[in-house]
Amino acid sequence: MNKKCVKIIASAAITPAGSDINSSLESFFDGKPSFSLPDHFDSKGLSLGICRDIDTASAKGNSRAERLLNALLPQLSRHDAWSSEIPLYLATTVGSIDLLENSSGGIYPDATGNLLECAGKIFNLKNTLLVSAACASGQKALVMAAESIIRGQNRYALVVGCDICSEFVTSGFFSLGALSHGVTSPYDADRDGLTLGEAAGAVLLAADDCPEAAEGYIRGWGETCDAAHITAPEVSGVGLVAAIADALTMAGVLPEDIAGIMGHGTGTVYNDQAEIAALNTFFNGSSRALYSLKGNIGHTLGATGVLQNIFGVRFAQRGIFPPQAGLKTPMKGAEKMVSAAVSGIVGNKILSLNIGFGGLNSAIILEVAS
Repeated sequence: MNKKCVKIIASAAITPAGSDINSSLESFFDGKPSFSLPDHFDSKGLSLGICRDIDTASAKGNSRAERLLNALLPQLSRHDAWSSEIPLYLATTVGSIDLLENSSGGIYPDATGNLLECAGKIFNLKNTLLVSAACASGQKALVMAAESIIRGQNRYALVVGCDICSEFVTSGFFSLGALSHGVTSPYDADRDGLTLGEAAGAVLLAADDCPEAAEGYIRGWGETCDAAHITAPEVSGVGLVAAIADALTMAGVLPEDIAGIMGHGTGTVYNDQAEIAALNTFFNGSSRALYSLKGNIGHTLGATGVLQNIFGVRFAQRGIFPPQAGLKTPMKGAEKMVSAAVSGIVGNKILSLNIGFGGLNSAIILEVAS
């Protein structure tokens, strides 16, 4: 085992597909997207990935993001025994943005600061850090936490990713022309944009020599920045290639050791183009099973990287990827990667990719525990 390994010892998730990890998994393998019209704002007919478990009238008065975090806590094993000194890394792009949308009387709350404060109280942790790196926030937070453990600064660290569907974010992506006219279809030849979703995920990390059993391991990572455009990626994928190469080098593994890829796969024309170009370049045309959660639950922004690592481990444990939701005809270059049927994964190492506005690229190598 690589000496730089960090263990995943507990995890939790709530998604539009299910109220916990297992119910979400079953929905993913059914291959059906979980999109519907929101009740809390007028989306102008656009279906979104809504977590209906928190969508209740009795829960009004606080943020949907806070409700998501409250739903995570009971799922995390051993949370009652945590030390309050464990650092919390919160990945979010807009935090409790609905509080700002619904504010009145000239009082404008700090949306991200509010969610960070709520997270500290919910998880009973006092050392909290906000990580906001656009759509790469989730994996950026995981990398920061893992680095702190490897450097010996911490023995444990909790990483939480959370974002909600809101009028503010929906309007912003609409103004960019990035939203699908229907629902998203990652890696499809006729993809026309993304569908937004809301979710929350939590991962408790530990040093490799801690006594707790591992669900999986983070073996290596790489991060780069294209800096080609304020929102669009560099379409050749050269920056993502470099991030993947750095992750494999750190993990001490070869390209042929990668069993499958948890892709960013937003369903936008340029994101998917850049990602497929990078994968074909790095793996020299050899196929790898590729899957994006966003076809099932939408783009969950700061939560997406955390969810990819949670579910990537589960898929590798089962030895299969779910059908790619929304896929009809694979885009050029992805024909041997994506499938509308269940795909086999041979091996115990998964590559997870995150891409964010400003050209941010993140690659993490996951390994399933024996």
